[in-house]
Amino acid sequence: MLLGLLMGYMTGCDKEDFPVPPASTVPKFTFTINNDGFAPAEVRFTNVSIIPERAGNVTYTWNFGDGTSATETNPVHVYTTPGVFDVTLVVVTEKSQEIKQVSQSVIIKDPAATGIPAYFTDGSIVFRSLVNNAAPVAEALPITGLQNSYGTTFDTVNNLLYVSDYDGGVIIRCQADGTGQVVFQSGVDGPNALSIDYVDGKLYWDTSNGVQRTSLSTTDPAQREDFVTGQSNDPDGICIDPVHRTLYWVNYNGGVWKKNLDGTGESEIISGVEGGSLIVVGNRIFFDQYIGPGDIHLKSADLDGGNVAVLTTGITRVVYALAYEKNSQKIYWGDRNNGTIQRANLDGSDVETWYTDEAIGPRGISFGK
Repeated sequence: MLLGLLMGYMTGCDKEDFPVPPASTVPKFTFTINNDGFAPAEVRFTNVSIIPERAGNVTYTWNFGDGTSATETNPVHVYTTPGVFDVTLVVVTEKSQEIKQVSQSVIIKDPAATGIPAYFTDGSIVFRSLVNNAAPVAEALPITGLQNSYGTTFDTVNNLLYVSDYDGGVIIRCQADGTGQVVFQSGVDGPNALSIDYVDGKLYWDTSNGVQRTSLSTTDPAQREDFVTGQSNDPDGICIDPVHRTLYWVNYNGGVWKKNLDGTGESEIISGVEGGSLIVVGNRIFFDQYIGPGDIHLKSADLDGGNVAVLTTGITRVVYALAYEKNSQKIYWGDRNNGTIQRANLDGSDVETWYTDEAIGPRGISFGK
């Protein structure tokens, strides 16, 4: 009797008892922009939505983000003014009675825009924007293959951008617009920050236990030398003081250090600091310090580590984006959890949000010319 009940239960549990959910409509689209993305620009939208057979008749409604709309399957739209436009595709099906939508941002650049180029990365994409009186518009550069990038620096003499890839173990070099990408260094042990010594023509970067350097003119991606070794606390942020010919770095697991570029005078100047970024501006060093979860402080100190001052608090994660823009005389830093880049005066006053995109966690800020 029991066996029969069990058999009946088992044979009754067929696919009719556990029906496969019907396929759903998935709205999707791609687009291309002419005129190199500068206004006026024609944008061609390609509808690649997934529409199951059961959906029946389908209508498409496009909102182009500039107050206009269309109902074609694959519309073409001309943007006459620059800006960031949120384009939304709404798909409505007749039989399955679904209403689905998807949005993407279309960036139309201003051909007359001027300003200081600002570069930053979110790990896999490198962005470029301009520092001027307008709201920043960040465009993705055509740099490919990044696995987990943390740092950028811009060579203002040769007009070249360097990008570190922590997981990839490489340092990429390219033109200011992201073209001409080459592997400048390969087989590197977890590079984060990058800094240039223009006097000797060398690029410096951190590793898991020290700092390495090589000539800016090298064509050998394996040619490099150890400059700092034996750092068990994982150097992350590095910066060169060109006036006093000194390298500074902050360790992820503790300590702010310095060493003269001639190889002398290596010493810890502030103990116990856990951070990810460090820069030198004038006679002060600027660095972040982990205080607790969701509470990272931005601080400054004299070049010998004295007179530490707190500039701002409440940054959500260890900072891997800290830079100085000399024209505005402001420091910029990224708050990865909030997707923001903030800026302030050197004394920490007038803090303001310069850029916001919740989809990215900004790292590796640097400025061009």
